[in-house]
Amino acid sequence: MEFVLHLFRMYPDIISTLVQGVVYIGSAVLFINALWITIRAHKHIRMINYEKMKATVQKESSMDDPLMIITAKTYYSAHLEHNGNGYSKSFLADATFQLIENLFHTKYVNKITMISNLLPPMGFIGTIFGMIMIFLAKGDPNSDLNTSGLGAALFTTLIALSCFVIIEVLKKNLINLSEVRIDKALGMTSKLF
Repeated sequence: MEFVLHLFRMYPDIISTLVQGVVYIGSAVLFINALWITIRAHKHIRMINYEKMKATVQKESSMDDPLMIITAKTYYSAHLEHNGNGYSKSFLADATFQLIENLFHTKYVNKITMISNLLPPMGFIGTIFGMIMIFLAKGDPNSDLNTSGLGAALFTTLIALSCFVIIEVLKKNLINLSEVRIDKALGMTSKLF
């Protein structure tokens, strides 16, 4: 432990740069991964016109189908299967909505949530290292340890929390858009029967 403390005291700028680099690179990798998943999800929830939906609704469903097509196929097949069993259209529509929403969350939203939840701890790692450096300065406000530690503590937390907020906003937008698309697909499909 003394060796580590000695390294902190001897090379505060190098240690600070290394810690910040690890946190920034880790945050960037997580952020880019979340953005990639968000882009794929937006592609999945693209708008489908009524004619295309009508042409594909009776075909077998695939997880690669757009969200609106999966919704239409599921709702249509549920209606055909349970038509005479006393289930109302609204019940089948609600069940389909919940099923498709759960599928979408499992495929995209849960992964984005997991990634975004890792960002604040990444920033706090930098904060902890920065605070260790500040405590090692032993009250000397002009110490390089104090300055480097404060910089590492604040900047790593700022970057990680900023990435977290951006991803959470994108995720909320994605959830709202997916719900709109599912509703639209259910409305379009109900015209078929």
